[in-house]
Amino acid sequence: MTGKTLGTLYFFFGTLRHAPLRDRVFGRAIEAEAATLQNHETRVALTAGGQEQSFPILAATPGTTAEGVLVHLGPAEAARMAFYELGYESRAMTVIRADGRPVTARVLIPEDGHWRPGARWSLEDWCAEWGAVCVAAADEYMALMGRVSPEVAVLRYPMILVRAASALRARSEAAPAGLRRDARPEDIETLSCSQGYARFFAVEDYRLRHRHFDGTMSRPLERAVFVSGDATVVLPYDPVRDRVLLVEQIRMGPMARGAANAWQIEAIAGRVDPDETPEQAARREAGEEAGLALGALIPAPRFYPSPGAKSEYLYCYLALADLPDGTGRPGGLEAEGEDIRPHLVSFAELMHLIDTAEVENGPLIVLALWLAQHRDRLRADPRPIADRGNLA
Repeated sequence: MTGKTLGTLYFFFGTLRHAPLRDRVFGRAIEAEAATLQNHETRVALTAGGQEQSFPILAATPGTTAEGVLVHLGPAEAARMAFYELGYESRAMTVIRADGRPVTARVLIPEDGHWRPGARWSLEDWCAEWGAVCVAAADEYMALMGRVSPEVAVLRYPMILVRAASALRARSEAAPAGLRRDARPEDIETLSCSQGYARFFAVEDYRLRHRHFDGTMSRPLERAVFVSGDATVVLPYDPVRDRVLLVEQIRMGPMARGAANAWQIEAIAGRVDPDETPEQAARREAGEEAGLALGALIPAPRFYPSPGAKSEYLYCYLALADLPDGTGRPGGLEAEGEDIRPHLVSFAELMHLIDTAEVENGPLIVLALWLAQHRDRLRADPRPIADRGNLA
């Protein structure tokens, strides 16, 4: 770090050591110099209840060293850092430059009562698990600066991460184009995009043009999208007993529509958290909603349930499971106000529920039809369920 540099010197020991994230948070590339903080180590932040966070805090530990970087921040960058790093205060501490010289820098220390230290934290491990998601989320998060308070922004951050992870997943997946248009990036021109509402979900207003099938571009169009994260749906099936496990819970969609009965019969489902795969989410949700451990997962159709207005994308699975009488327990997360009860039903009863419209849940109908297509093969396999392995 050479030449005359204005601003306050800061020592970053956590996620802002990652240059791509640092660039997004500060809105430009900022020169950084390696440095260390003696008698401290970087630990995973834990909530008061013991829940691990993805980011670290410092723990004073004699004989240890915390790796980090030194950066100079002007007033504008310091304000952006304060918005991004809510819950910390800066404290002057002595750090050691790479050439061995000590220097005084501001270091971010958690405010009292926020977090306590857990296991050792690794930047390399964080980059592998969280780096790309946090970098993708930083743009949406920092765009909130000046529009909402930091306290409101941090409440939105978990869903911002979910949406960022969904966008990364969407960009990484193949987009077959045998029958449909073989789309190119220049086929859609986004003229403007604004976010009218954002918390658990978001509503985005677009002004755009897109290519017609005759090759011309459309006139500017106004469109709105209900933005939510990817979700997973799984139907546990016992091929020996020829039965499935369904769940029942109240749903806001039917209630808001004015349905006489807002309780829905469904397959197990839930959003994919930003630090997990759709398969991991399916197994987690089965445990949370019904106390059920799943066997092999069989990928079923994945799809947009309402592509005209919603970004939600569903990853669907059949799951082989041992479902004797009494399987399943009332479930749901109390913190999320969930109240879920399980139902064991035969395949024939499942199809009857669909025929009578007592089941009117789209993903469950898709999975029931997929099961009907593969049911004979699954029932004919003589191996025990536990020996069939992952069929993905």
